[in-house]
Amino acid sequence: MMTDDEKLMAYVDGELIPAEREAMERALAKDPTLREKLAEQERLKATLAAHYGPVAAEEVPERLLAMLGAETGRADVASLSAAREKRRRPSWRQLGTIAASLAVGLLAGQMVSLQRGDPLAVNDGVLVAEGGLAEALDSQLASAQAPGAATRIGVSFADRQGRFCRSFDAPAFAGLACREGQDWRVIMTAPAQGGGEAQYRQAGSSVILQAAQEMMAGAPLDAEAERAAVAARWENPAADRD
Repeated sequence: MMTDDEKLMAYVDGELIPAEREAMERALAKDPTLREKLAEQERLKATLAAHYGPVAAEEVPERLLAMLGAETGRADVASLSAAREKRRRPSWRQLGTIAASLAVGLLAGQMVSLQRGDPLAVNDGVLVAEGGLAEALDSQLASAQAPGAATRIGVSFADRQGRFCRSFDAPAFAGLACREGQDWRVIMTAPAQGGGEAQYRQAGSSVILQAAQEMMAGAPLDAEAERAAVAARWENPAADRD
């Protein structure tokens, strides 16, 4: 059974059956707080779609649709048929489910193959950004990026643990990192949007998007809030609310 938040996300994605959609619309008409949550989800989807949309728009290969069916069980078989009828272009949440099974292996593989000069390092057992990647996470604004920037920042936000987090596309991989102390802890990595087979680029980018959606506390940072966070050296956002 879906939670209320999951139902709202499904409504935004157009995934509810007619009876559920009508019930949600009745609830929205009566509840201003729910309408605010809806507006927030729509803004979030628009922000993330601007960064990951080109990859998410690609058709999902048949073998990854099969992987999704194996991961989620028989209850999702009907939804797979529906997805094929829609030219196999599932929602953000479905793409995240496909990619979730890939992310752990991708990250583990990179942790054991780090080379001198790589933008990642292991510090006290934690994967952290360093070099050019760390510099980009520290100071690069998503709203003002040079066209030829080696690393591109996607979305910046405060997560539910009270950390600032940022998604990124580096030359070799995409990822999601959160500020912990003086480091950017790399929460996950996936194939870069510009390289590798299309299905892995798509799944990789989508799992980053899915993680950002689930981790985010409130709306992503706008340009002004992002500049303020850079100026404050990404101090704990929870401190600003105390």
